Amino acid sequence: MRNPVRTETDAFHIAVGCAGLAAASLALGALVDPLVGVALFAGAVVGALAWEVSTKDPDRRRPFREAASEAPLRERRVAARLLVVANRTLHGEELRAELHRRATNGTEVHIVAPILCSRIHYIASDVDKELDEARDRLATALAWAEAEGLDVTGKVGDASSAFGVIEDELREHGADEVIISTYPRGMSNWIEAGIVERLRDELDIPVTHVVVQPGRVAQPAAP
Repeated sequence: MRNPVRTETDAFHIAVGCAGLAAASLALGALVDPLVGVALFAGAVVGALAWEVSTKDPDRRRPFREAASEAPLRERRVAARLLVVANRTLHGEELRAELHRRATNGTEVHIVAPILCSRIHYIASDVDKELDEARDRLATALAWAEAEGLDVTGKVGDASSAFGVIEDELREHGADEVIISTYPRGMSNWIEAGIVERLRDELDIPVTHVVVQPGRVAQPAAP
């Protein structure tokens, strides 16, 4: 939603428009029927609000798009680069099936696992437990990929926020596609924070949302 009032001129135009609408509604109500005037006024207000809500603000910052535009240029012969954002769902069979399919096709797959820490731990700079958990999950996922013969790399993101971690990755390395893996709605902070929608809104590359069902753990590779 854009901000409709940026300058005094905008405020003046809105005030004049509202006054004109009120006058037209009163005149129509007096000439035809008061309810017709009320309907005109209400319809115009509802229509204006709907237009404002649906209109994107051209001046709003789009950090993901800005970060992606700053990425170094990559040679065309280099394999497509897939950025995977995941942490708690790295064990999920849905995500691993997707990674297997992409890596087998020759895509350069890179996982970034943002640290998931509570607000209290973040403020206190006490994220050791969350850091160890993220490292363990990522190490397990990379070991699985190696056992499957897949070329997959990864790193643990810092504790600032998933938004910042994704921005840094896009800025430093770029991507041809992003996969973000979460638990279902109601169980995922990333969904509630709107990361999936922001990525799709700001980036000009495909963004795939892989939902992992809790309890569905990928089976280890056969020896």
